[in-house]
Amino acid sequence: MVTIKKIKERVTETRWSKLYVSAGILQCMIVIGLQVSICYLNSSEADLLPKNTNSNVLTSNSTEYIPQQAADRLDRIKWENIAFSSFQCWFIYMVFDATTYQNTAEILALAILNAACAILGALQVVDCIRWLRRLNEVGSPVGPLMIAEKLEVTLSAVLLVFAVIMSFLSFQMSKQFGWNIYKKIGADVRIQKGRNSLWKSIIQVIVTILILPMLYFARTAGSTEKLFHFVLILYQTLQPQDHWYTWIVLVFIGVLLDIASSVLGLICMCHFNKGLKPFVQRGNRKGDLEENNKKENWQIDED
Repeated sequence: MVTIKKIKERVTETRWSKLYVSAGILQCMIVIGLQVSICYLNSSEADLLPKNTNSNVLTSNSTEYIPQQAADRLDRIKWENIAFSSFQCWFIYMVFDATTYQNTAEILALAILNAACAILGALQVVDCIRWLRRLNEVGSPVGPLMIAEKLEVTLSAVLLVFAVIMSFLSFQMSKQFGWNIYKKIGADVRIQKGRNSLWKSIIQVIVTILILPMLYFARTAGSTEKLFHFVLILYQTLQPQDHWYTWIVLVFIGVLLDIASSVLGLICMCHFNKGLKPFVQRGNRKGDLEENNKKENWQIDED
């Protein structure tokens, strides 16, 4: 069981573990602070622009509607900033978890995710510059967005620096975990492989047990969603503005065939035990039934 004492012992075990957790906490604080500021500035910029939720306006290529399109995009970016901040909270939790359980795979996965965050930070800068340029072309106010651009450049640089630092510390932590395993079970490779196989087997058994009920829930959810989907399609095809007559005919033919199949299936089930069963058997069961029928047939004695 994980306790505060165990977490403290693992975090303060070596200088590398201290540096790793400290760097993770520092990254989380700086990135969340920058993301909150960027989110506020994007919201302020969106409030300065006219809004229009008409799909034709948002997809138009005319420069007349650039402010409306920018306002819509900035509203969406706000939720991306919130998601980015939430990811950092999850990241620092996983840093403590990987350090406490001394999980090398988790350490390496976090390093890869951190590098991915640096790439996403650069994409935020590109997106901001694009909308800043388009808004300048039509003379819209861009004060908050200009400040947000500088903060996003800073954020991208910070993420890149921390990605390099965390990658180096992850490598050192993986060596530390390897040394801990060596001290615990020795240098015998067979014992190490056996230990890894044991934990893999336990995980596989747990996952298998969890999969079995999930199959039922997935099948139930899929059936319900499919039925709703077909009802929705049927409803849309009955709309007066729908001029896809061929599609409507095909849908109705499909519905009629489904109804006919259901009725015939019900009739088949009702008559299954009334002499129909021997005619729908397959494989060995069919051969046994045919052999029994031959034995039960009347034989005419020609003598």
